[in-house]
Amino acid sequence: MEGPLIDRSTLDRLFKGDPARVEQWMRLYLEEAPAYINKLAVGLALNDADALASAAHDLRPQAHYLGCARMLELLIAIGERARTDGPEACARPVNELLGLCAAIEAEIRGMID
Repeated sequence: MEGPLIDRSTLDRLFKGDPARVEQWMRLYLEEAPAYINKLAVGLALNDADALASAAHDLRPQAHYLGCARMLELLIAIGERARTDGPEACARPVNELLGLCAAIEAEIRGMID
């Protein structure tokens, strides 16, 4: 993946340029997002369409805040595929999302550490 995954200007705009609030949100993301990401992985492993759709829906606000268009695209695709095509159709986007989220976490840690 080339370039930054996060559009920092989105966070700056949402928090009116307050770097302390931006960092606070980033730390909160690092604390809370892993539970949602884990729900996606578990939903896929259990072949549970409802769990996949629910976890994808719950993560969408974080994608908006991060300004990460690819994350949002994958979450939308997972939610739609889980409902229409079943959980089997979600394997590729979930696996891509898991890799993307790991890269996003590393990028955030590089910004705040």
